[in-house]
Amino acid sequence: MFISIIYIVLISFLFNFLLYLWYKFYLSPKMIEAIGMIRKYEDRLSSITSNKRRNKVMRAVSTEVQTYTNKLRNYMFFQSFTVIIVYMVGLILVLNYITPPYALFPYASILTPPVDGKPEINNLFIYILSFLLFTPLSLRRPKVL
Repeated sequence: MFISIIYIVLISFLFNFLLYLWYKFYLSPKMIEAIGMIRKYEDRLSSITSNKRRNKVMRAVSTEVQTYTNKLRNYMFFQSFTVIIVYMVGLILVLNYITPPYALFPYASILTPPVDGKPEINNLFIYILSFLLFTPLSLRRPKVL
């Protein structure tokens, strides 16, 4: 009965942990590099005191800054998109291969319809809650000061 709940929570934890590892070792270094380059160009612009020279340098480096900003946006989009894809794969696994657990108390039929006279807990509900519990693990962003 509780084994299926444990399986659902383990599936969502495993998928979020795999996403975290993928982020930590693949995306994070690329994002930190892009942030570092943007910061380098901003520091270069802030060190210039003359407005005329600052505008000239700003025009010269604006394409590079825009390139690195777009790279950073693409990495963040790719990370969010991957979370959605992995969520859908886990949802298919949970809904198709794990039998729903029965509730211990009879008033659970208010939340979910009874099956064969027994109140059944919805796998979808458990999966959504468990995935939301572990989502902060998989949607991390670099903390570069």
